[in-house]
Amino acid sequence: EKKEKKEKSAKKEKKEKNDLDPDEAAAKAERKAAKKAMRDESGGGGGGGEDEGEDAIETVEVECKGQTGRIIGKGGSKIREIEDLTGCILSIDQAKGICTIRGPTVAPAVQEVKNIVQEGRERDEVAHAPAPPRARSQSQGWDDAVHDRRPSEPAGVSTPDELPFGKPPAGSASRNDTGQNDWQCPCGSTNFARRSSCFRCRAPRADGVAGTPAGGNAPVGVGRPHERTREAGAAARASAQGSDANGYEVFVKYLPHTSEEHEVADFFSQFGEILGGVRLIRNPTTGQCKGAGFVTFAHEHARQAALAKDGIKFGGRHLSITVAKTGTFGVRATEQAFGTHTPAMLRETINALVKPDPNGTYVDGTFGRGGHTRGILAALGPNGRLHAFDMDPEAIKEAKKLEAEDSRFTIHHAPFGCMDTVLKPLGVTCSGVFFDLGISSPQFDDESRGFRPEQDGPLDLRFDVTRGVPASEFLARVDRDELVRILHEYGESADPVAARRIADAVCLAVAEDRLPSTTKAFAALVAAAKGKEYQAMHPAKLTFQALRIHLNQEFDEMRRGMRAAAEVMIDGGRLGVLTWKHSECAILVDFHRHFEVVQPTQPLLKWMRSNHPEKENALPTVWGLTMDDAQRPSEREMRDNSRSRSAILHVLRKVDAGRRLADVERVAYPLLGWAPPPDAPKPPPVTFKYEAAIAGRDEHRREKKEKKE
Repeated sequence: EKKEKKEKSAKKEKKEKNDLDPDEAAAKAERKAAKKAMRDESGGGGGGGEDEGEDAIETVEVECKGQTGRIIGKGGSKIREIEDLTGCILSIDQAKGICTIRGPTVAPAVQEVKNIVQEGRERDEVAHAPAPPRARSQSQGWDDAVHDRRPSEPAGVSTPDELPFGKPPAGSASRNDTGQNDWQCPCGSTNFARRSSCFRCRAPRADGVAGTPAGGNAPVGVGRPHERTREAGAAARASAQGSDANGYEVFVKYLPHTSEEHEVADFFSQFGEILGGVRLIRNPTTGQCKGAGFVTFAHEHARQAALAKDGIKFGGRHLSITVAKTGTFGVRATEQAFGTHTPAMLRETINALVKPDPNGTYVDGTFGRGGHTRGILAALGPNGRLHAFDMDPEAIKEAKKLEAEDSRFTIHHAPFGCMDTVLKPLGVTCSGVFFDLGISSPQFDDESRGFRPEQDGPLDLRFDVTRGVPASEFLARVDRDELVRILHEYGESADPVAARRIADAVCLAVAEDRLPSTTKAFAALVAAAKGKEYQAMHPAKLTFQALRIHLNQEFDEMRRGMRAAAEVMIDGGRLGVLTWKHSECAILVDFHRHFEVVQPTQPLLKWMRSNHPEKENALPTVWGLTMDDAQRPSEREMRDNSRSRSAILHVLRKVDAGRRLADVERVAYPLLGWAPPPDAPKPPPVTFKYEAAIAGRDEHRREKKEKKE
């Protein structure tokens, strides 16, 4: 029986290990090794009659409700403390109310669990007991019995003289332990006597640190540091939180609100070389510092020097200096580096599009800075091919470098809406197409492009600065009613009054020849016209969005691109679209509705089959689309890349020989005496000139031919 249990346990551990990600698996292995070391130090042998070398198993009945549930059933930290203390492994079955204890010597753990269960029961009894009468004496006011309580204990509960299950082990987590030997860490945390390192900051217990007497005051002879320092804890964690390439970042709080980047940089340069510039968190409306920011050092020793000065004075205030992004979930990724792009939902995209056929041909319609492109190339097989499209000249420069490095990749300087025009003459058919809609992070962060109202650059807003006109010229000649429509349709969709007032302000500025040509000045004009914003964003953000969508024809290009993708995809091909706004989702769903493959369970099809089978047989067989369930980024990804929180991945699949629901409606509605459904809209007219793309395609073909020869 013991052998069978051991084999089952090994299989279970192997399965759990396979399910864990590398970080979790490493952490679990580390905890397991620590427990084994503790058992080895304590002699390892069995207790209570167990055979030497074999783990004993015992179960204790617990109540997973009320105070006991909070202490045992849901208190993971309490369970870990008992495991660290006794070297046993505890598992809770909340449904059965049973705690299973496994280890070489289970008696101390059993005793500790029973003590805590008893404590929970006592607290529950007190919580449900009627309140004692509040008698007032003539001389003392309220009865002394009500006030004579220790602050650490709930009213009505006192430590029993005799513990129901014996004395808890030294350093116990139970309330019945007095905490006489607990010790104080420099970070301010009180730790159980058994701990060799701080539970909060993981700093090792310094030699000679005395215990903290009951009551929480520092022991006599142990001085507290003059500055609030977390140096040891930060140092213990810092090795995994930076690199020579990306730098070593700290998060600074309690800065004066009048602080400027150069002042903070000058102050922190005393600790070492600073990479890039200091990034202060500012109020988007006033531009004033919010009292916090990030400083990135070139070397680890410089960050350590800064962390050691946590609490130092700057501008009359004591600063808090910590390793950047340390929180409940552990160390989070730092703020996305300025001018870089972190691809959202990359794993989900590859699994949906590339995984079914690694040696197929694919299209990335929005190259940007190549985040998704490089991920797709990494997942492709040796015979796979990838074509990419982009309008941004800067993106094309980056893509040309990648094209030179990887022969499986080809870049086209054209909008993705013309992919059928470019790829069909090349004889290219695709297994999958991907669109990451909207603006890329490098474009958004580049102040020379004018996409952010907080920055001060030219009011341009074009993806391809070699085509069309900048926003400043467009605003100088647009009709007022047309501007109201653009702002309302693409930006201020929930506030038509704001759209009208912003258009009024712009038209008045044009008439008076004072229309701003820079982003910051234009944003101030919009903010003054719109008034206060209830959302936590810049008042001009939606205006900038509306103008950008109109100037770059983003929605029309999206409609053209989805239709073009359907034309070049093979049967079973997959179209992945990453949307960021509700309006983009609505366009995609509307496109799918017009080309949706009818399902056998559709009520209208069943009616036609029963009453007009000849009409069903006459339905045309054409290509159609099915849609998978939409996917959202994981909690972990949103913590690592906050910009991914609005992303939604939609996957449409092409069916070559199918019947569309729209065709069923077109035939069935007149038979039922209903008005005919609207026809599917045609793709928007092409306004971009594709001659350059075609010329580029022909030049590319000539270059390949010459190279081959």
